[in-house]
Amino acid sequence: MTAVAPSDSPKPMVQMHGINKWYGDYHALRDIDLQVTQGERIVVCGPSGSGKSTLVRTVNLLEPFQLGRLQVCGITVGAGAITRAARLALNRQVGMVFQQFNLFPHMTVLQNLTVGPVWGRGVSRREAHDLAMHYLERVGLLDQANKHPAQLSGGQQQRVAIARTLCTRPQVVLFDEPTASLDPEMVNEVLQTMESLAGEGMTMMVVTHEMGFARRVADRVVFMDQGQIIEAAAPAAFFDHPQSPRLQTFLGQVLTH
Repeated sequence: MTAVAPSDSPKPMVQMHGINKWYGDYHALRDIDLQVTQGERIVVCGPSGSGKSTLVRTVNLLEPFQLGRLQVCGITVGAGAITRAARLALNRQVGMVFQQFNLFPHMTVLQNLTVGPVWGRGVSRREAHDLAMHYLERVGLLDQANKHPAQLSGGQQQRVAIARTLCTRPQVVLFDEPTASLDPEMVNEVLQTMESLAGEGMTMMVVTHEMGFARRVADRVVFMDQGQIIEAAAPAAFFDHPQSPRLQTFLGQVLTH
């Protein structure tokens, strides 16, 4: 018998098959087909209202869809089977960082990081504490553990939010415009943290207008317009040789500002 060599193909972590979503009569996502493999960094960009945030929020079912099939970390969800159990199952595999930090103001930074693992996942307080301190060190904020969110800058709060997400040990991390609410001088510290995480092999889907980050970090850049994926390519091809006229126009606008 001839031995079969193990496959070197990366493991698919997110697979979207024919995803469609409507808000009433508004067709927000149109026939989305997208696969993200383990360790891949995907940046999703496009004009406001193009559907990019809706797309990533569909991955963890924050946004339900009406047509198509979603597979995330081995969990398959059809449009007619979006249940509370399905959401809970995905939430154990997928972490998300939002525009707003959503930290509990009455808790310290450390408490913000431990409350989810302890009460949501049954992790011991000691393990949750050690995990929180590890990730605070990872994002460069170990010395801020006992402060409250109001004592931190916006950039520091977003880095705490990233550490909080990492404490759930997700297989995939979604970032929905994580720098959009920050003052310009605070954007780089958050992008540098994300860039460092990407270098460690984290599977990431990032919605952002930061084209420099996309060029440096992404394995693929996805351009959306009017709820559709118009073009997807590696950064060099995406930025230097865009194929669709719509992407050419978009890049002409965003890269000249």
